[in-house]
Amino acid sequence: MLSLRADRLVDDRPGGIAKVLVTAGLGAWLVATAASQHPHRAFDRFRDYDPTGLFVPNWRFFAPEPAQHDFHLLHRVLTAAGEQTPWSETRQISRRAWRHAAWFPDRRRDKAMFDICNELITLMAIPSLDLAATSPFRLLRDFVELQVRREYADDDQPQGFQFLIARHTGHDAEHEPDYLLASPFVALQEAA
Repeated sequence: MLSLRADRLVDDRPGGIAKVLVTAGLGAWLVATAASQHPHRAFDRFRDYDPTGLFVPNWRFFAPEPAQHDFHLLHRVLTAAGEQTPWSETRQISRRAWRHAAWFPDRRRDKAMFDICNELITLMAIPSLDLAATSPFRLLRDFVELQVRREYADDDQPQGFQFLIARHTGHDAEHEPDYLLASPFVALQEAA
């Protein structure tokens, strides 16, 4: 039986107060968990009450700051005849489809490309670093070289190529892409 006592609603049934306390506790836990996922670190104070990290999970573990842009890798070649081609995308980012919710193996390559470009852009901030000697630069150079060799497998091999990293917001067409890095000319040597 419910009755009103001292301007409060009280449950007189057996275990009623326990149910109210458990419900309030679960509600507080849910609010603390949801608030702790906010990108602003001021909301992390709820985790101060959980030093073990078991009760207030941090689902930002895999993406503490979600990406808000895509990197695009473009290249152009200097043909065997000495003509420079226009920039073309080396590998397009995979378009999303419903089946990707269950099976999307190409996502790994897209993620790897994003991470390599991100690392290279981070290394650009080091003034005395020879960027062409870094692993991310060499990985991109080799990836583009492989693509160029595939494109010209049936034609005369070009003299060389150049690649470009562009950053774009993706679906927002109002923003122009940022061109972050244009590599120096890379000469192609005939494979032995």
